[in-house]
Amino acid sequence: MFLKLLLISVVFLGIAFFGFAVKIIFSKKAEFPETRIGHNKELRKRKIYCVKTEQKIIDKNIKKLNNQGSACSSCI
Repeated sequence: MFLKLLLISVVFLGIAFFGFAVKIIFSKKAEFPETRIGHNKELRKRKIYCVKTEQKIIDKNIKKLNNQGSACSSCI
């Protein structure tokens, strides 16, 4: 019983992978979608950045507040 279920699962996964491969090979773009945050246009439109960029933005804002003198020592 277990072996039959395992075989059916492997066959379905094989069909799915084959379908993805055919789609990638025969599509006009023929490339994987960009998954890295820094290079994804949709994430940049929504102002979602990687951790390093977020930290740079936060540091820049803190530095700006310190230069203005409006931040107290307990806020930093």
